[in-house]
Amino acid sequence: CGLPRWSRREICLLSGLVFAAGLCVILACILALKYLSAEHDAYCLEGCQERKAFAKASRFVATNIDPTIDPCKDFYSFACGGWLRRHAIPEDKLTYGTIAAIGEQNEEKLQKLLLRPVRHRERSSAERKVKEFFRSCLDMAEIDRLGAQPMLEVIEDCGGWDV
Repeated sequence: CGLPRWSRREICLLSGLVFAAGLCVILACILALKYLSAEHDAYCLEGCQERKAFAKASRFVATNIDPTIDPCKDFYSFACGGWLRRHAIPEDKLTYGTIAAIGEQNEEKLQKLLLRPVRHRERSSAERKVKEFFRSCLDMAEIDRLGAQPMLEVIEDCGGWDV
């Protein structure tokens, strides 16, 4: 017949090529499924986080309103009355509100985080540097001992101060 005969080498090369192409198709399918799965997981996680945030916000609103007040007559007292009843204005402040309360909570959380021991002993660890800097600000005995000398050295390093 007119069909060409393939050598053993050509058959092996063709078999290897078909095998490699099949392997590439399988890997591409696996990667596509992995990507779609990760995208779906991220969407689910994002949706779950949104539901938690909505639930938290609704609890916050429900605990801070004063349902005994008519919102058409005094909306501020209706919206904030519950919070105002539970939170007295501190003696050292002229005003106090949710923003100030949240700020205080954030400062407390930050201080707790900064006072925790450093987990990694890396030389260039940003976490370590921030915590050391924070602790140095709390060391009043060392601050009193050094006085203005560190600041004078910084001014001198910057070229002095002609006053």
